[in-house]
Amino acid sequence: MTTFKRSVPSLGTLAVFEAAARLGGFTKAANELGVTQAAVSRQIRTLEDDLNTPLFVRAHRKIQLTRAGRVLAEAVGQSFERISDAIEVVRNPTPADTLIVSTTLAFSHFWLLPRLPSFRNEHPELELRVISQDVPVDLRDGGVDVLLRFGKSPFRDGTALVSHPETAYPVCSPDFADGLPEDFDIARLCELPLIEIDPEEPSWLTWRQWFTMAGLKRPSRRSGLRFNHYSDAVYAAINGEGVTLGWHNLLERPLADGRLVRLGDVSVTPGDGHHVVVPDHVRDEPAVEAFVAWIEAAFASDL
Repeated sequence: MTTFKRSVPSLGTLAVFEAAARLGGFTKAANELGVTQAAVSRQIRTLEDDLNTPLFVRAHRKIQLTRAGRVLAEAVGQSFERISDAIEVVRNPTPADTLIVSTTLAFSHFWLLPRLPSFRNEHPELELRVISQDVPVDLRDGGVDVLLRFGKSPFRDGTALVSHPETAYPVCSPDFADGLPEDFDIARLCELPLIEIDPEEPSWLTWRQWFTMAGLKRPSRRSGLRFNHYSDAVYAAINGEGVTLGWHNLLERPLADGRLVRLGDVSVTPGDGHHVVVPDHVRDEPAVEAFVAWIEAAFASDL
């Protein structure tokens, strides 16, 4: 079996590559790392030889990532950020009286953050730390007091104290909708450019599943535009790139302010929803009770 150490280049080489990719130049990377431009170029060439593929297109005083380089840059950049965050947590442990809330990037961006000032105003004495991530979280690992999770309850790692059902339907920008024929029928949705997501959380609904549940003809080919984060798919729809799946409660504000519009009148209620899940050993903590009560009232106001 190939070991991790043998299959992955050295962290030093990857750090040089990450700096060059992020800064867009070997000289800039050299200045940041405190080495020569020739040393950076040599490290990149070694990495390309190891991977047997070019990572940059070299031009006069300019470099550009290849497709393979973009894939590696995204993975290395995210990994280095997570390592940096972990080191910061180890160096500066979270105070015991801090309420730690974990949520997905999309829920944090579209639902939680716009409403968070009201919780802060109600409970200025509480110190709050919000962790936004799309990787699955197991509350049994510790470190999280409240988890805002999408899926179906019950859950093995905690108790869902509050639940909020969801409905999904196609959404797009007003300009995109205006560009469709006046006689457009939702049965032809499969012919439109559909924006897909490849979520790390398997409970998220895909277009293929949505079409099946809606009883509509499914697309005959894969979408030409895919994202690994739902937030990016939503912003692509806002920018007129096509149609994405819209979760009614999650996208309440962009739908209300006109950045997005619903396309057609077909919707699906898959049984999944947003849940406030807590580990059993913290459910009676005053800070947890305060946050759960606040979010329960916020959910109720959305209905």
